[in-house]
Amino acid sequence: MSDEESPEIYAFCTICKQNVPLEVTKEDIEKAKTGLISVLSIHGDPQHAILVYLDKNLKARGIEYPSLLQVKESDSIEGDKVSIAEDETHNLSSIISSFGEKQDQAIKSFAQISAQLIAGNTLYLIHNNTSIGKVVKDQLDSLFTDQKVSSFVISYDDIGNVSGMRPTMFDLQYGSFISEGISLDTEHFEQLIRDAIGSLNGFNILKNDYRKLKYSYRRLWELLTAGARVYTRKKLAYLVSIDLSMIPLLLRMAENDGVDVASRVKLTKEEMKKKK
Repeated sequence: MSDEESPEIYAFCTICKQNVPLEVTKEDIEKAKTGLISVLSIHGDPQHAILVYLDKNLKARGIEYPSLLQVKESDSIEGDKVSIAEDETHNLSSIISSFGEKQDQAIKSFAQISAQLIAGNTLYLIHNNTSIGKVVKDQLDSLFTDQKVSSFVISYDDIGNVSGMRPTMFDLQYGSFISEGISLDTEHFEQLIRDAIGSLNGFNILKNDYRKLKYSYRRLWELLTAGARVYTRKKLAYLVSIDLSMIPLLLRMAENDGVDVASRVKLTKEEMKKKK
């Protein structure tokens, strides 16, 4: 294959039961070297779409089927314009609004809850009307369909029965935390949410961001459980293709999974000074 040619990449579409070619540009290939990229394919009769997530080896790591496809015809030389609208049941703004009336505070609460779930902590949503609580839980769980998260809906009468070291407990009726859970930096999560909420397909964008976090964690776990090499946090961030600020979260997750992080990750001189 010459430098001018793009690799032939296919993904299997369960709707039309065939392998569908994906158009991947040189820019996409460069982006894939640092993390997952998403490629949209619109095809078939009637037309439908698949959203494919490719890793750095251009292998499919996940496929989504947008529930609503809008095709707008145009007389411009650009041809047809295509947009994907979110399923009403998976509306990101609707999910976030469940955690507070004021958007800024709701985003902060949602970021905290998202970080706790990704870290493997247990979440308890509290509402006297458990039916309402279950609607919120189902919406939240829909962001983590390929991850194992632990979330429950309880009433105020059940709070005394909650066990565990530091569970996350959120009061849906008053929009506030009873317990925020383990100590985590959630600024990165807040930024991901703010970026996604302003996008047409925000739900799937955020879902993909959370999937990438789990993908990076699996890679980090593989590095720390194989051989005896010692890494700096900066080197790990590079190897697992993630923002350096997220490494403490991934290391905490590794510790929860029984990894001897202290012996596998060394601190730089600057980090040692900060720790003191």
